[in-house]
Amino acid sequence: MNNKKTIKYWIIGSLVFLAAVVGLVSLSRARPKSETQTFNETYTDLGFDTPISFQATCTQEEFTKYEKILKDTFKEYNEIFDQYNPYERVNNIYTLNHETSGSPIEVPQPLIDCLDLAIEAGELDERFDVSEGKVLSLWHDAREAETPYIPDQNAIEQAKRHEGISAIQISGRTVQFTDPDLQLDLGGIAKGYTAGICADRLHEAGLDNGYINAGGNVVLLGEKPDGKDWVIGIQSPDTSPSVVQFTTKRPVVMVTSGDYQRYIEVDGKRYSHIIDPTTGWPAQYMRSVTVIGDADQSAWADAMSTTLFCMSVEEGMQFCKDNSLQAVWITDRDKPVDGLEADFVTPDYNIYCTAGLKDSLKLSL
Repeated sequence: MNNKKTIKYWIIGSLVFLAAVVGLVSLSRARPKSETQTFNETYTDLGFDTPISFQATCTQEEFTKYEKILKDTFKEYNEIFDQYNPYERVNNIYTLNHETSGSPIEVPQPLIDCLDLAIEAGELDERFDVSEGKVLSLWHDAREAETPYIPDQNAIEQAKRHEGISAIQISGRTVQFTDPDLQLDLGGIAKGYTAGICADRLHEAGLDNGYINAGGNVVLLGEKPDGKDWVIGIQSPDTSPSVVQFTTKRPVVMVTSGDYQRYIEVDGKRYSHIIDPTTGWPAQYMRSVTVIGDADQSAWADAMSTTLFCMSVEEGMQFCKDNSLQAVWITDRDKPVDGLEADFVTPDYNIYCTAGLKDSLKLSL
């Protein structure tokens, strides 16, 4: 998929999410500025190669303030986590990946904090590895090519020689690679981390309702103003409508990793953008997995959804049990999981979930 198609897809996905949240109130800019109303906006120019959707119930004046916080946060953190572009005023991922001397580089504190969390996730399971940037770059170039292709296996094996979180040395606000050819890629955690920071800033500014949806990284900012439940749809992997719905009154984070978000098709076979670090190839265990956690776990849920996508559903169930995670898996109907009975079945999919979610999920109508 090229960038234009990716943005178009994420816009469709964002609209699906908006439609799945029950009880939304239409936006009316003509109302008095002092009147409370529900605002819904989607932005395509805030970075991270994805649309950002935002809802808040407040006055026009308050929304203008909250909107600025959202825009400023995502633009600021996009620069910090950008691995494809340099910026004069910040040492970012691009800077680290293109520094050849191997000397320590001072970076913004948010990059240190996110990298610490990413390393913690990698130490929990090797299938989350932010040091596999060289491998991910091979697949990125293959997806973005005018005619998509499969990277050469020898090139993948060569790239895999330059990965391993043990080669990332952090001291204070400096980062150094013991392997100068190592490259970072925080794509599996950066959006969730940024959405969490943005939520914190919005709370500090006084917002206690609404949500942020950063390309499938959903953060509920509080309970609904009318006291009703949030009803959030998990998208069908092949069509726009949701296939299953999650109901909650309390604020949560909800992060989905799927093979339909960014992918290429070569010789009739689909290859997702989520690469299994143990093989160097796209993971193909499922169509999607969604992690649902507490409202302050946006970054961690992002990392865990990536991790779970790179293991079988059976392994994922045990992983969730061992690490106090709640998740929902969607697989194709003709590919049942051995030893597991689906919690929900549709004509196209089998849907599995952890025990803690069974009473909060239902099939979409």
